[in-house]
Amino acid sequence: MDEGPIKSLLDILPAYLNFFIGFLRSPRAAFAPYAQTGRVHSDLTSFLLAGVGAAYLAGVVMPIPGLDIQNPQGTMDEFAVFLTRQDVRVLPLEALLVVLAIALAAHLIAKLFDRLQMASAKPAADPDHAPTPNLVGTAEDSVNAALGFAAIMLPLTTVLLLGILSLATPALEERLGAAGLILVIAGPLVLYLLVATFYYLVMSFAAVHKVSWGRAAAALATAYVCIMFVLMNIP
Repeated sequence: MDEGPIKSLLDILPAYLNFFIGFLRSPRAAFAPYAQTGRVHSDLTSFLLAGVGAAYLAGVVMPIPGLDIQNPQGTMDEFAVFLTRQDVRVLPLEALLVVLAIALAAHLIAKLFDRLQMASAKPAADPDHAPTPNLVGTAEDSVNAALGFAAIMLPLTTVLLLGILSLATPALEERLGAAGLILVIAGPLVLYLLVATFYYLVMSFAAVHKVSWGRAAAALATAYVCIMFVLMNIP
């Protein structure tokens, strides 16, 4: 992949596909050109916009049987209707802002706890055994990790949710029963979320910060707990 910015659509599509396949195979290898560079890469921003476009395209070409846009029933129908009524020109900007906010919040919280841990640790006699931070690098590196992760997982999640919704038909429920239908729907979704979160998300941050999976997981877990605590206590 070229190091320069990706400017045209013809450049973005093959580069995005290469990153997509490489990311699924090995996040660390896919993020190697962007690891600890200390700047936000325009390539990854372009990849996110391509991912948003792919997700929207999937929503257009994968209709959900039984979904009535004019008379939605249930939470999933309401969410699907919300997506279909959004301004296409605004969706990429909204996705980008959400990704950036989450990445920066997680980075700042992880850095704060690293500083507290380093300040409270006793000085080591051997410099080689001195405590090291869980998350090295800059906020720009964390943004790169979030951009790359969202660029791949956004269209995959959209396709999976649409596929699951398309399975939730009265005919299948009558055949499998309510419990069987829930198992068929929830099983793949739970497995996907576990793999996406505990492997691909953590490995994305581990790759750009050049740390182990364990250190990246510790930093993200701390940030997640703090963010959820704040959100749950907002009136």
